[in-house]
Amino acid sequence: MTVMFEVYYRSPADECRERDLAALVETLGGRLDCREPAERVDGPIVLTYEFDDRSRAEEAARILRDRGEHVEGPQDYAA
Repeated sequence: MTVMFEVYYRSPADECRERDLAALVETLGGRLDCREPAERVDGPIVLTYEFDDRSRAEEAARILRDRGEHVEGPQDYAA
């Protein structure tokens, strides 16, 4: 079963930040699965990352939290 977590950050969108996050997650075996834009001007942008391995997802989430990112999960990804 795949595992996912979400990274939340306040808009406006930051392409550089999103590229850096994606590059880090990819080195740990994850991939961007979904990007939800902010629904209001100061609302959150939500990036969902998917992993095939729970331990790698946990490691990536820990690293991102250590960098100051708001991470929800990891959790099993419902099919």
